[in-house]
Amino acid sequence: MSDSYNNSANIYVINNTGGNAIISFSHEYSDDGVQVWPAGGPVITAPGASAGPLVAGHNTGVFRSGNDYWYCRVQVLDGPNAGTYQTEGTLQQPSKQCTMDSDDSGASLYFTVSTSSFYMFEQSGACSTGMSTVNS
Repeated sequence: MSDSYNNSANIYVINNTGGNAIISFSHEYSDDGVQVWPAGGPVITAPGASAGPLVAGHNTGVFRSGNDYWYCRVQVLDGPNAGTYQTEGTLQQPSKQCTMDSDDSGASLYFTVSTSSFYMFEQSGACSTGMSTVNS
């Protein structure tokens, strides 16, 4: 992380698509640089297994508050739901707001992705957004 943060959380995304999948996800704190997983290229994640971690930096406190934005894309390689699905936004411009706070600091957070939804389970509260089919 090149930006300076006073807190971070380890983010994992559990594959609930029913097939082997390539999961990409990203986080942006306010207008800072985007943090992307995986950084080194595609990784195949088995059904029920988790992708990650992405170390998501964020700030907490009166003078260092901001918002967290998320994006997830999943390419299901096999099984009944084969295809590509994504949330709104892009890997470089995540757009779903789900803000972490001090309860999330230092935590390992397990989000889930299916072909219909992306759930962000934070210690401070949960958020969700729908997945859309990507036409190839």
